[in-house]
Amino acid sequence: MTLSATSPVRLPLGSLVGGALFGSMLVVAGLVAEYAAIATPMVSALVPGATATGSPIGIGLGVWGFAMIAGGGLLVAGTNRLAWLVAVLRQRPDRGGPAARALASAADDIVVARNVILGDGTVIPELVIGAFGAAVVHTMPPSRLVRHGARWETRTDDGWIPMEDPLEVAARDADRVRRWMSLADLDFVVRVYAAVVVNDRTIQRSAQCATITPEQIPGWIAVLPRQRTLTKGRRDRLLAMAQSPARIDPGQRKRNW
Repeated sequence: MTLSATSPVRLPLGSLVGGALFGSMLVVAGLVAEYAAIATPMVSALVPGATATGSPIGIGLGVWGFAMIAGGGLLVAGTNRLAWLVAVLRQRPDRGGPAARALASAADDIVVARNVILGDGTVIPELVIGAFGAAVVHTMPPSRLVRHGARWETRTDDGWIPMEDPLEVAARDADRVRRWMSLADLDFVVRVYAAVVVNDRTIQRSAQCATITPEQIPGWIAVLPRQRTLTKGRRDRLLAMAQSPARIDPGQRKRNW
């Protein structure tokens, strides 16, 4: 299960086709009504004598006004429906990060909360919550953009520049999550782990942070020791924290690298 701030709309093909046809029919009906009211002698045909003096003039104006309003309403409703369908079709599938994809079929007691904002403005890209506690999962930039040896570097338009050790960043974010949970006055302790998803198998884990490939994520989560004190109710409290927007100055929000 994956939690995210936004979820793209998904419609079956039949609903898309039906919605497009219905919207098109409304637009056509609106245009026909407007054309009939403006460019044809519809009023005189429906209300004989409406162009002469007397009460039929008021009736004719009423018929003309109704046609204009009805046509405009149909036109607006149709264009709104078509615009909404276009917006739905233009949405890109949101598959989430590697943890969300790897754990999509996991049991319901494992949840991946995405883009969790802590009180200090730090954004945790993926926070896995389950019976084991919580796990901060970072993703290494593509290998073509990163090199490491005596120091870590990332490629930019201006060449290679220094970058922080991704394992240290993930471990530091795990510490931030621990402090964030302790400040919430929880009446229980939560173990917090850290991992960096890599494709370069030469990158070794550290004492505070694991290195795993995308395929190893479910296995790594499965072997984390369970906390018997972390009941479902307590896990629900952690989920509520992860879903709640942090009360911070928007200017303080920051990414990790």
